Formats: sequence, C-alpha cells, structure tokens
Amino acid sequence: MVNSRKKQTGKKQQSVTQKSSLNVDMWRFYLMWGTVLLVFVALVCRAFYVQIINHDFLQNKANANILRTEKLKAMRGVIYDRHGVPLAISTPIMKVVIDPRDYFEAKELYDDTMAELAKDPNNRKLKRQLPNKNLNLDELADAVGMDRQELHQKMHERPRSRYLVLQKEVPPQQAELILKRNFQGVYTEKNYKRYYPQPQPNAQIIGLTNSEGTGIEGLEMQLNSRLAGVDGEQQIIRDKRGNRVKDPEVIKEVEHGENITLSIDSRLQYIMYRELTAAGVANNARSATAIAVDVKTGEILAMTSWPSYNPNDKKGLENKDAMRNRGAVDSFEPGSTMKPFTVAMALESGKYSANTVVNLGGGSMRVGNHTIRDTRNYGNLTLAGIIQKSSNVGVAKIALSLPYPTLPTFYKRLGFGQRSAVKFPGESAGLILPPSKWNVSEVATMSYGYGLNATVLQLVDAYAMIANQGKKLPLSLYKLEGEVQGEQILDPKIAEQVLLMMEAVTLPGGTARQANIPGYRVAGKTGTAHKLRADRKGYSQNEYRALFAGIAPVSDPRLAMFVVVENPTGQYYGGLVAAPVFARVMQESLRLMNVPLDKPLDTAQIQ
Repeated sequence: MVNSRKKQTGKKQQSVTQKSSLNVDMWRFYLMWGTVLLVFVALVCRAFYVQIINHDFLQNKANANILRTEKLKAMRGVIYDRHGVPLAISTPIMKVVIDPRDYFEAKELYDDTMAELAKDPNNRKLKRQLPNKNLNLDELADAVGMDRQELHQKMHERPRSRYLVLQKEVPPQQAELILKRNFQGVYTEKNYKRYYPQPQPNAQIIGLTNSEGTGIEGLEMQLNSRLAGVDGEQQIIRDKRGNRVKDPEVIKEVEHGENITLSIDSRLQYIMYRELTAAGVANNARSATAIAVDVKTGEILAMTSWPSYNPNDKKGLENKDAMRNRGAVDSFEPGSTMKPFTVAMALESGKYSANTVVNLGGGSMRVGNHTIRDTRNYGNLTLAGIIQKSSNVGVAKIALSLPYPTLPTFYKRLGFGQRSAVKFPGESAGLILPPSKWNVSEVATMSYGYGLNATVLQLVDAYAMIANQGKKLPLSLYKLEGEVQGEQILDPKIAEQVLLMMEAVTLPGGTARQANIPGYRVAGKTGTAHKLRADRKGYSQNEYRALFAGIAPVSDPRLAMFVVVENPTGQYYGGLVAAPVFARVMQESLRLMNVPLDKPLDTAQIQ
C-alpha cells in the first residue's frame, strides 16, 4: 500500500516539473523572437527614415566627405579703343597649390614602406605600394621659386591643411612644367591677371583692378559688374584620403565679362600724352591736362593728364595725385576762356551785335571794392575785338549792362555747375554761385572766368557746342552707333559769329598766334588765370594756370580741344604755354583723321 502511494506521489511531482519547464521554455522562445522582431522592426524603421525621410540630409553629409565645389573664374571683359585696339585685357595666370596633408600621408607611407623593404628587399607587393610621385620639397621649392627653408617651415606649420599656396602668378607654360615634375599633392588653379598694353596715356581713364580682379579706379570700377562676368562652379570628387579620383564636373557654366568699346582713339591719346609730358617738363609745371572731342558726335577722342602712372606696376601706386583723372575730377577758375560765352550771351540778349562798340574807359573800371584792369588801354573795341584782345573790362561792362541773373543763368544752361553726361567716377560738378550771391561784383568777375569753378569736361563740352552750330551733344566715353540727338542751346547764327570772333584770336593781333596750324583755320581762346592762395585769402602773384580752348577747322569744325597747364614756371601765358600744345596735338589729329585742309599752305612759313 505504502509503496503504491509513494509511486503515485512521485509521478505527480514529475509531471508538475515537466509542465513548469515547458512553460519557461515557451516564454523564453516568445521573448527571444519578440526581441528579434522588435530589432527587425527597428532596423526597418531606421532604414525607412534614412532612405526615405532623411535622405537629403544624409546624402549631403556623404557628399561633403567626397565632393568639393570649386569656383571657375570668369574672364574679365576686354576694354577696346574705337578702332578695336585693346586697352585692358585679362591674361590667364596660374596659381600653384599643394595639399600638405596629402603630401605628409604619402611621405609617411613611403617611409614605412622603405623600412619594410629594408627587411625584405625582394617584396614586390611592398614595391607596388611605394608612391610614384616626387616627394622632394627642395626640388619643389626650386621649381616654384621659393626659399627651401621657407617651404619646409610652412609645410610643417600646417601639416593637416588641405590648401597651401606656393606661388600666385605663374605663367601657364611655367605651371605646366611644374606639373610635369609630378610633385606629390601639387596642382594648379586657373585665374586671370589684368594687363594694360598702353598704360600711362590711358591709366586715368581706365583705372585698374586689385589682386582679386575687382575694379578699384576709373572705368574698371564704374563698369565692374559688366566687365567681371559671373563665376562658374565645378565639382571635384575625392577619395577617403582627399585625393582627386576623376576629372571635375562643371555644374554651373562660366559667364565671361562683357567687352567694352570706348570712344577713345589710342593714336590721338598717345599724341596728346606725349605733348602734355613735353610741355609739363619744359615748363617745370605741376601738371598738364587736355581733352579732345568730336564736335559732330560728342565722342571723347582723347582725354589724359601728365603726370600719370603705370597700372601694371602695383608697386608704383604710391603717387595718388598721378592717379586722379584731372579732366573730370578737378574744378578750377577758367579765367578768360569764359569770355566767348559772355559775348554769346550778349548777342543772344539782342542788346548787342557783332559790330557793337564798347567803350573800355581807359582800360580799367571800379566795381565795388575791386578794380578790373586790362593789360593795356584798348580804347574802344567791338565784341570781336574784346575777344581778340581778351579784355576783362569789355566783358565786365557787357555783363553788368544786363540784369544780374542773365550771365549765371546762361552759364548754367551751357552745363556749368552740373556734372557732364560722362558721369565719370568722382567727377566734379564745378560751382556756380547761388542766386543769393548774384551781385554786381560777382557777375562782373564771372564774366571773365573768376568766381566760378568748372572742369575741363564742362569747358570742352561748351566749346564743342559752339563748334556744332550751337547744338549741344551729350559727351560720351563710349563709341556711338547711329545719329546722336542733341539740344539746340544757342542760335546757329550766334554760334557762327562767336566762332569767327575766336578765329581772330589766332590771327595777327590776337593772343594765340602759336595755336596756328598749317593748312587749317583755327579758332580759339587763351586764358591765364591767377591761382588761389593755399590759405584761400586772395590770389597768388606767382602761381598761374595757363589755358587754351581751340576748334579746328573753322570752315567745318571737327574737333574741339581744351588744354590746361598747372603752375608753369618762366612763361605762364596761355598763348605761350598751352596754345603750342594744342597746335601740335590738333595738327597730328586732323592728319590722322584725314580732315581736308581749309586754307592754303604757307610753304614759306613751314620752311
């Protein structure tokens, strides 16, 4: 009995244990597969997030490790003269660059491999691992023209850098020779350098660019957006070590800069600069400036100053005074060169005619606290005589015989007191006193060119108007195509009368006989102006400004020119200093432009 119960009890205990064990195993089974399922779901969700939701971000992160975007420099536009002669061009120039990190990694691999080869000289696998590029920094320094010690120092200062410039301005041929020597980590970048074939004569107009290729002076600055173009982009694919693995891919095309054609005739420009230089040196002057305009189009054919500078030589730019375009930027009292406009105003008023005689009253007159004088007592003169003899008293009496606003208002109509149509960078507007200052003293002095400021641009513009039968054309520094629309400022008959009066200035009895040109009739007006003292307290008695304005040929005017010589020593009269410059420049200019003669040649005088 007892045994049978014990057996039954034992069987029941065994079945309970087996059942518990099975439950535990099932629980573990479910736990394991549940965990696997969760991990699987998590991986699927992660993959979905990575591949679908966050695809762009991660793709960009990956690309950042293997892709580099580099700029493709746009070539700056060419500036031409009116005949297609280049005045400013961009030449390809190379920049030699090294990747220090790439170099040192290759050098480390080379040293480690050579150490292994020392133990196993016949190991072909190790020999294949050796870098096949030149690792000699001394040879590299010699090739790029650097000091050896300097190159070593720069490399060891930036061993993890990916970019170190070795030489900035290397000719393409030389850069190619450097690359052929197969230096480790060395490559080139293409850039452009600005070059000016005719530097000094054109520098003050064209200006220059900085080391980055951006215009900082003259037209280079004013037209920078048009000349610069738009840079392109290319993608560089690198391996895990940062080395380029394939040719670059252009992702944005380069838009090269626009070419600009100026109105400047480089032949006339050179002649003008040559003669200004000669006059400046001969007269020991501070500076000399001139502008020549085609009166039929308003195009500026020549515009230059002495002294000038060479924009190709960046080390010679300390003289800021020489970099200034004096013809546009400097304003001054133009002196007697304003007298033809005073006479034109008198003719326009109807109160005066060409034959009207003005009593000069003994050669002087008192106006306020000032005495106006002529160089001598001319007695009575017609309007033509007033211009020919350059009478201060004559023009002052004419101006004061009319309402005070007449003269300054007429000057403003001609363009004085406002910037010209050129709108050159830094161009001065000159100065015409406000109406509140128009009194007897100011109007009298304005009549012979004092008490106002003007630029050479404004003056040559006004003279070109007289030469063009009273029609004013907007001045242009750019070559024009087609007919130009102008404004009739002055009656053509009055303009012709003033022009003939100005011709008498170059004839016997006039003040500018040295302005004559063989074979051409010339009209002009001299000016000799006292300069203001440095302290602005009156006028200097030993500093002058010699001026001459001229038009040729009178029968059919083609060119108007204005010449200024600052602070000549010795001779200082406009007819002796500035007029000869005009004659020499105008003579060659008319010849180059094939302008027909309009008077017989005086062969005896030529000899």
